[in-house]
Amino acid sequence: MFLTDSDAYIKTVEESQHLNTMKCLIASRALSWEPKYFVTCFYGRKSNGCFLAPEDYRKRWDRGQVKNTHRITRTHIHQCFGSVPMFWTIERHETRHHPVWGEMKGAFHSHLYLGEIEDVAIDDPTNYCKSLYSKRDYFGATINSNRVNDDHLKLLLLDACIRQSKWIGLYPNSLQIDTIKDDGGFVEMMRTVHYGLKQIQEEDDLNNVIDWDNSDLKTHRRS
Repeated sequence: MFLTDSDAYIKTVEESQHLNTMKCLIASRALSWEPKYFVTCFYGRKSNGCFLAPEDYRKRWDRGQVKNTHRITRTHIHQCFGSVPMFWTIERHETRHHPVWGEMKGAFHSHLYLGEIEDVAIDDPTNYCKSLYSKRDYFGATINSNRVNDDHLKLLLLDACIRQSKWIGLYPNSLQIDTIKDDGGFVEMMRTVHYGLKQIQEEDDLNNVIDWDNSDLKTHRRS
């Protein structure tokens, strides 16, 4: 009997096909509202860039705590820009060596896929959005200290908005925002969404990687 005829091999193939089907379904749900921004949130440093105390760093291993930060960030985004659709995934860093505490299990970081921010959110801003213009960044600068075009202004406001979450804060390397290129079309969006699903290796990972409660995958919540 060949290996490919064994029950274990057949089961493995079936599970792999099932996971691929689920990933494609999840990606298609996110692509239905055409993600515009790909955001990565890192939680390993204080707002000023210093290392976290061990008891604070341990919380970065807790998926429940990470999802709570997603919920807080979601609220900030909605207060600033309205009901922009979003999709959260959770990824774990590799184990690393800390200069003081030795080998440390990798903390989590998050990927956020965010839909288009409508122009009206900038042209007729909420009070919450207006308040971000005077928030100082890590280097002491404010948004209203520079003249920027509309597209760049959206990125600056989004950056300032997400950084209101305590776990992210002002440290520059704690947040990265990329625009998903329009000229890349469907293929670019699909590739970007699948990147956030790469740690799904078995069925249990669907609930470990995807934050269903803070993602717009079940219904289209956009107003």
